[in-house]
Amino acid sequence: MVSLKNLLFLSTGALAAAVTATAPASAQQSTSTSPSASSIPPTLNSGTAGAAILPIGTLGGNGSYSVVPAGFDGGRHNAPAAQWVIFLSGLAHITLPHPHRSNTANNEAWILGGKNGAILALDTADVSADGHITRYPSGEATIALQIPLEGGVPPKHRVLHSGACKPEEQVL
Repeated sequence: MVSLKNLLFLSTGALAAAVTATAPASAQQSTSTSPSASSIPPTLNSGTAGAAILPIGTLGGNGSYSVVPAGFDGGRHNAPAAQWVIFLSGLAHITLPHPHRSNTANNEAWILGGKNGAILALDTADVSADGHITRYPSGEATIALQIPLEGGVPPKHRVLHSGACKPEEQVL
């Protein structure tokens, strides 16, 4: 069984005062859950005052820039490390291998590349037995940055509610 609590999807879509997060895959007791969360508001820096800012925490390890072919099926897998995945373009469809029948909204996330395309993938093999399934259904390549978190520690955030973020919680 997969619970979506350790593949925590954080959307960069809200304003600096209330940056929202989608958490359709997180691991809790070797399962995945789907809470929506918001990051703790950042301190504004000179030069970016008034801009939407998502604090991304301390980064570590080797990051990567990926070009995923159109229509690619990434299959079932775990996040290789606790990491940011920032989709710059394209579309990712992320689902659970063992959906929660009680609430189908918690079973999937559609991540459109661009300003709302940042997620945290936290469902590593040590915390999630089943991981997640990622497919790239668009007719164009999907471009993504994968950036590991130092020590696997995500940035500070709070859970807003169970389930994926609502569309209005993901838009600037």
